[in-house]
Amino acid sequence: MNPGIILSHRKNTSAMPHHSCNILNLLVAISLATCPTAWTFTPRWTHFHCQPEMLERTRIKRRHNLIHVRSPSPSQLNAIDSLSAAAAASAPVLSDYTPAATSLFNNMKLPAAVVTAGMISLGFATSFPELPPDSPERQYSPRLRRRCESLRRLHIVTALVSVTSELIVVMWAAVEVNQLTERVYAPTATVWDLVQRDCDLAWSAVNSHFVLGIIGFVTMLALRAYVMLLAAEASSALMTAASTGTAAALCLMISIVNRGVEAGGGEGVGYGKTILDLVRHYGILLARCATDAESPGPLEFSAIVLEVTSLAFALQVLLLANDKMEDEEECPVVDLDSDYAPLTSKEQEKLDICLAMEARQHELTDSSKKEKAKELDSDSSVNIL
Repeated sequence: MNPGIILSHRKNTSAMPHHSCNILNLLVAISLATCPTAWTFTPRWTHFHCQPEMLERTRIKRRHNLIHVRSPSPSQLNAIDSLSAAAAASAPVLSDYTPAATSLFNNMKLPAAVVTAGMISLGFATSFPELPPDSPERQYSPRLRRRCESLRRLHIVTALVSVTSELIVVMWAAVEVNQLTERVYAPTATVWDLVQRDCDLAWSAVNSHFVLGIIGFVTMLALRAYVMLLAAEASSALMTAASTGTAAALCLMISIVNRGVEAGGGEGVGYGKTILDLVRHYGILLARCATDAESPGPLEFSAIVLEVTSLAFALQVLLLANDKMEDEEECPVVDLDSDYAPLTSKEQEKLDICLAMEARQHELTDSSKKEKAKELDSDSSVNIL
């Protein structure tokens, strides 16, 4: 008999439970798989001798089974390769897109600064055009003059809103560029993912205010051009051509913005379809940030309240056409001989102003009379000579 491991069992087989036999068979299988030499197992209830030939056949069969399991067919290999390639292609590659996001904000900051300089020069440094005084050749109706005065007031408000809107773009973009440079952001699959995750409010605000400022700038140009054409005695056909061309440019600009909003980050990910969706998204994010429980923004909330108030008064002006200050009453007439109640402080102030204006008018009249008398004297002396 070959040397090996001899296992024996001396217990009575009648008392052996069924699960003990199963455990014993498992131990036999483990010994068969791990033992390098022949072995003999001789319990009382059975007699089993493992011969070398049987052990070799078992080893060959076990090796064949392992090889069969570990060696897939060529079709299976191709299927595994294709699945691996598809998984690798579908898995996004994460990268650091902070430089690209910084470039996006810089692309908005520089044009906004240039437009702001132009609007300040056009809206405040340069006076609004006016209609010339009436002449025998050309008279302007009082209604047309009142309309031009209303447009001048509208021009001032439009310039103010447009300049402040572009200044918000410059400020927000500059702060966001500093944040992108100073902080460390987690890698993302695209720059759009980075903007949506960490710069959503800033990016929507910059785009919204930039577009509103550009629309206001075009409105300023249209108002000035209308009054200038009136003063230049342009024909109705020329004014129609100018107005329709300006409206076409404004429509095209709004359409460009709508296309950009609709495209978004690609694959249907964006703010919506039009500029209104962009502004609505910006308003929702700003309100959410202003009312955040962990980090509330009282100044942001104040800005929202003040903007709503401004829009309400602007709507009132449009509906009631009360853009002009009410004319003050004429100077009060005071009868010193009557027993009227004494004047109030406001009436007394108005009376003093009227008396000063009247005295100034008398002085101008006297000076003009003196100048005319001097001219007459000089003319008479020249005639005598």
